Amino acid sequence: MANGYEIRHMLLIQARDMLFEGWHEEVKRLQHNAGLTQTPIGEYPPQPSVAEISKLAEQLYEFVQRK
Repeated sequence: MANGYEIRHMLLIQARDMLFEGWHEEVKRLQHNAGLTQTPIGEYPPQPSVAEISKLAEQLYEFVQRK
């Protein structure tokens, strides 16, 4: 059984993966649309920040803590 530190670490990794997966999907969508319209992409969306990852990890941890 995982201890509290291991659970928080796993949730931090999961939060990072979730946010970066969404970011990658958005980038792929922009690239696809740019290819269809033959226009430059312009600016890419900002990558998820440490603060965003931490916030999501905290939300996930709160969910796990509920009884």
